[in-house]
Amino acid sequence: MRSECALLTSVLCAAALSAGCGLSTRTTLDTPAAAAFPEADDSLDFWDALETQPVTTNDDALHGLLLLAGREPHADGWDARIQAAREAGWLTETPPPATESAQMGFIAVCVCHILDVQGGLSMRIFGLNSRYATRELVHMGLIPGITEHEALSGAEFIALLGAVEQRQAIDHAWAARAAQAAVPPAPPTDASPGTPAAPPSEPDSDQDERAGEGENNE
Repeated sequence: MRSECALLTSVLCAAALSAGCGLSTRTTLDTPAAAAFPEADDSLDFWDALETQPVTTNDDALHGLLLLAGREPHADGWDARIQAAREAGWLTETPPPATESAQMGFIAVCVCHILDVQGGLSMRIFGLNSRYATRELVHMGLIPGITEHEALSGAEFIALLGAVEQRQAIDHAWAARAAQAAVPPAPPTDASPGTPAAPPSEPDSDQDERAGEGENNE
């Protein structure tokens, strides 16, 4: 009995250790795409390199999100990207390591700021944090049902930004339609709407003029 209990305890401890490693240990890349192609003119090379990466690092995530948001001036390094994220309100806590795989919650918070997601009751009470931001993106259909601790590959992150860009276009279209509907109709003109306009007068024909001349001659 004691040996069976000891074996069960060992299995549970191993499972807990494995689960803990999945949450606390992050994959790192020595030279992520954002570090290799940091300039705005290098954006095509950045996207091509990122698409083949096994994970999206925090540096890659911020670089891609800032490009999507069109933040100016362009941030060409990790420190500059952190400063831009703070100015945009995306980042209020200690920033994660640049070369570490970005957690979905970190990306989700930035995306919710970009889309101005108000969220549900929980987000309004407890604020915009990684858990509720991730749940909002799942609810909006922008990401599958994953947790805030999971990482995205480069291709998955690019697909997410494409979905975000499409959602931006839809939101702008709805906002334009609402603005157009709110414009009051043009005031009516002075003429009464039910009164037909008078037909234009026609000049006398040549025959009428000649007839008139003949009567004068007589």
